[in-house]
Amino acid sequence: MWAEFEWENKVAVNTTINDVNAFLKHIVSSTNMKCLTPPSALDGECGILAADLYARSVFGEDALVNVSVEKGPDGKLAGYIRIRSKTQGIALSLGDKLILKQKG
Repeated sequence: MWAEFEWENKVAVNTTINDVNAFLKHIVSSTNMKCLTPPSALDGECGILAADLYARSVFGEDALVNVSVEKGPDGKLAGYIRIRSKTQGIALSLGDKLILKQKG
């Protein structure tokens, strides 16, 4: 599906959360998305996380999200959240929601 979706919105990670797993859980819960990455792949404390999320809007449109974050030497998280969808509106509105919700 990632290749089929032509609209992309890339959001920089800007959060006060200091743990990569806690950040992912916060994003999943605040956006009501489903995490497609198996829990076994998210185990451990390595400071780097990449996970794929999926959601379907009330209008039946799909959205895929890739969360890639890394814990820096200063303890802050850095990275990007990439949103892909078939329509520009879904990609932009989900990006706006993620910008507001990622603070924690």
